[in-house]
Amino acid sequence: MNIEPQQLERLLRKAPRPAAPEGLLEKLKADIDLPSTPRVERDTRPAPSFLRRWLPALSVAIWLLACVIILAVQSSLISTLRSENEDLRAAASQSEQKNIKSPVDELTKLRADNEEVRRLKAEVARLSEQLNELESLRAENRRLAAELQAINSIAAPTHDDFFGKAAETVELLTCIDNLKHVCLAARIWSNDHGEVMPQEFSEFEKILNGPKKLFCLHGQGTTQYEIVSPGVGEEDPSVVYLRCPHHPAVALIDGSVQQIGSHKLVVRADGKTVIGN
Repeated sequence: MNIEPQQLERLLRKAPRPAAPEGLLEKLKADIDLPSTPRVERDTRPAPSFLRRWLPALSVAIWLLACVIILAVQSSLISTLRSENEDLRAAASQSEQKNIKSPVDELTKLRADNEEVRRLKAEVARLSEQLNELESLRAENRRLAAELQAINSIAAPTHDDFFGKAAETVELLTCIDNLKHVCLAARIWSNDHGEVMPQEFSEFEKILNGPKKLFCLHGQGTTQYEIVSPGVGEEDPSVVYLRCPHHPAVALIDGSVQQIGSHKLVVRADGKTVIGN
């Protein structure tokens, strides 16, 4: 017999519901085995102290405060450095402005230098002429000395005093010539050394072409001249530069030679030696 599924379902729905056996509910409850819940024990450890609880927060706060202080110090240093930098720039700018000379100033300086060069050239030319004159004087002195020597060789013994005085005169003239020659050579040297006279003979000995002119004829040429004012400037022509230890003759800064006679050399308040009264 073929029954449709729908009919079978309706028949089953209409069938009486079977009654549950007695004691089934109690049995099922008894068979239920639930897992036991673990007992939670209370934490009996002591509570942490106040410092221990707030220590992390305090550490972070201290670190932040240190960072703020460092930033403030750095900012102050940067401001100070900027201010100093501005001051240095301003000072450098002022210095550059002071060092910058106008074309007029440069032209004036060039003209002054040109005039100084011309003056020095004229001075060198004048000194060269004086040196030429000295050469002539030396030749004349040599001629007179030769004539005197020849006269002494043929003169009678009664004329010894006369010719002795003449020899002293020639010796004095030669000494004066040497003093003038040495002083002019020193002035030529000073023109290349800031208008300051030399302190030693060795500094300008090459200009003299040897040390012969540095000695007086007295004592067979062993009496050397003395530098009275070493390293003195040429601004005061009355200052004594050289003196002869034997003859009363001195050479002044301007190149002139004077016989001081009975006068003595004196030192002024400024430390310079001049001819006294």
